[in-house]
Amino acid sequence: MTTTDTPQVAVLAFGAHPDDIELGGGGLLALAAQRGQGAAAIDLTRGEGASRGSVAEREIEAGRAAQILGLAARENLGLPDLHLTDNLDYRLLVADTIRRYRPTLVLAPMPTDRHPDHAAASAFVTAGAFWARMARIETAHAPHSPRAVLYYVMHEAAQPSFVVDISSVWDLKRQAVAAYSSQFDRPMPEGYRFIGTSDYHAAAASRAGYWGQQIGCAQGEAYVVAGTLRVDDPVALLTQG
Repeated sequence: MTTTDTPQVAVLAFGAHPDDIELGGGGLLALAAQRGQGAAAIDLTRGEGASRGSVAEREIEAGRAAQILGLAARENLGLPDLHLTDNLDYRLLVADTIRRYRPTLVLAPMPTDRHPDHAAASAFVTAGAFWARMARIETAHAPHSPRAVLYYVMHEAAQPSFVVDISSVWDLKRQAVAAYSSQFDRPMPEGYRFIGTSDYHAAAASRAGYWGQQIGCAQGEAYVVAGTLRVDDPVALLTQG
């Protein structure tokens, strides 16, 4: 699902491959959509290097997942799977994408993720978000300054900056992950366990339950803030809800 009339959204999520965003940040995207804030997803590659599923299958699955989450838009930038690196061209592409959507929050994979594409995407999305605000970095669209870059937690253990209660939209996140049947409902190749897991559905549920337990709810989603988060009113922050 590609938009030509780009909507302005509060949350813009980047993922190296179709399904990364759902696994890491699907709950937050669904919440933003339900609250009328607007959310969109940017897949950096088509996942052509995956051991399971075809590009055509994954494109259909990504569109289905976007509808389930209520996304305002979803794009695929068509960068080469398994060959992502932090370079100037990719930083500029991300910067211009952010300028088009003008989000408050940018979501990206953790810098320490064990998948090389995820770690590389984290680096150039973070840099692109910084470049998006700089007037002397020229792209087709006017500069825009996101308030923060948030890293979503997938494979790695991390001490989160905060955990979002996604209990009310857990079923939507579960359905969005399940939309990728080519990835999660087919057997893993023999001996292939380093990146993948034998049951993504169980892993996602276990992770959501763990983070939810940390904040006293059924399901949660963990995020790490890039840099230092400014808080003007700690009392208001810690008494919300």
